[in-house]
Amino acid sequence: MEKSELDNKEVDLNENKGKHRIRSPKLNAQTHNMSSSPVLRGEEADETLFEAFGEQERKLDSALKKSLGLDDSVDLKGKEDKKPVSRLRSVLSFVLTLAICLVLALLFTRFVLQRNTVTGISMEPTLIERDELFVDKISHLWRNYERSDLVTARTDKKTIDGKAMVVIKRVIGLPGDSIKISEGAVFLNGEELVEPYLDDSVSTYVSFNSFLELTLGEDEYFLLGDNRADSYDSRHFGPVKEADLIGRVWFRFYPFDRFGKP
Repeated sequence: MEKSELDNKEVDLNENKGKHRIRSPKLNAQTHNMSSSPVLRGEEADETLFEAFGEQERKLDSALKKSLGLDDSVDLKGKEDKKPVSRLRSVLSFVLTLAICLVLALLFTRFVLQRNTVTGISMEPTLIERDELFVDKISHLWRNYERSDLVTARTDKKTIDGKAMVVIKRVIGLPGDSIKISEGAVFLNGEELVEPYLDDSVSTYVSFNSFLELTLGEDEYFLLGDNRADSYDSRHFGPVKEADLIGRVWFRFYPFDRFGKP
């Protein structure tokens, strides 16, 4: 009995050993197969991953973009719809822009601000020949002309080319004022006018007559030059209608050493 039990145990051990021997080659084979499998790197790995997951990833991206209103198909369609601008259309656009700028510039100089050049010596020493000025042509719509304003005005006298002569003078009398020039002085509404912009040595006389007296109408202005001895002004062409006043002298921009408001 003891011997048979021992034999049986040996048989069992041998069987167990045999089983282990049978499994061992399988494990070794699997290990060998794993170690011998090729490792994917670089572009091959990217292609393999794309084949496995790329299509699903693309569907997920498309669904996400649609939910956010960023559909690729819409962008592509928009790009396809955009056509290159033709050369003729570009030229026409440039010409139209240039024409609009010119019209705006003409309107600006016609109704808002005008450049004037001083000619002659009638406004010395306040303004001298070749002074470059900006004339404000719009503020009179909400602010009346005032005494001592420097203004530009049209006169009845014609230039060589047949246009109305434009002068730059100082406002002395306003609508309704009584003006009198006598004995080298200007009297306004019965009182001698104080003119701080003139030198004390300056006297005012009337050509060919030592006396002038008048009352201005409701829309009339009396203008004089600061160089009273050599100025063509209201002593010669009379009062100026408000409609003939062009604007106020606003700024002198040249020469630079006289830059500023005169």
